[in-house]
Amino acid sequence: MALFPMFVDLSDKKVLVVGGGIVALRKIEKLLPFSPSMKVVSKEFLPEVISILEENNIPYEKRAFRSEDLENIDIVIVAVDDIGLQKDIFRQTRNTNILVNSVDSPDYCDFIFPAYVKKGDIVIGISTSGSAPGLSAKIRKHIEKTLPDNLEDILQEIKKVRNSLPKGEERQKKILQLVDRLFEG
Repeated sequence: MALFPMFVDLSDKKVLVVGGGIVALRKIEKLLPFSPSMKVVSKEFLPEVISILEENNIPYEKRAFRSEDLENIDIVIVAVDDIGLQKDIFRQTRNTNILVNSVDSPDYCDFIFPAYVKKGDIVIGISTSGSAPGLSAKIRKHIEKTLPDNLEDILQEIKKVRNSLPKGEERQKKILQLVDRLFEG
């Protein structure tokens, strides 16, 4: 099954992360550049997780997940090895608008985390639809190496052209010239 790549504005989303281990740390690190409102609950926390949470003023509680943690939440990341808890949280979110990602359990996921490259406003997502995350990571590294250093500068120039000219052929022609510069060298 291939998954549809969808880019979502997380800046106004409330995200609950359940878990305080290395997997939770990776998910938190992936989410941070997109500025969601996060909170974390876990029975145990690695010191690295506590550190990143405190550095970024992310609230956390050292305790077990409770059903009321889902109140006013848009997205839940279940980053624990407890399949029973993953299943329970997924079940509780059915008939709600809460999206769930249960790490390494596609049966209890509404979405998966892609590998991604982020340079300013440019975000490139890479996915194997969950079948080979290691391959996605390799492709990400390859893409990162091949992107020009001035990518963000060219995007800013394109934004200026888009904002300064009305829609039409002239604007499109100037934008295409800027894009061609991107791939020249």
